[in-house]
Amino acid sequence: MRVNPNPVVMKKRRLAANARERRRMLNLNVAFDRLRNVLPSIGKDQQLSKYETLQMAQSYIVALCDLME
Repeated sequence: MRVNPNPVVMKKRRLAANARERRRMLNLNVAFDRLRNVLPSIGKDQQLSKYETLQMAQSYIVALCDLME
């Protein structure tokens, strides 16, 4: 038989999980910003989306590999 946890305990767990998720997303966004800073850019008027950043990084890595060959 399973006993329902105390509502106070559940609230604390939820708050802790929310804090971990916020920290994870902050770290992820910082990593994307750092990646954007090292990629060659077309212009500074508009920030690349995460998807566009990953596409640009992939293309840039392929181009650098081609240069090394």
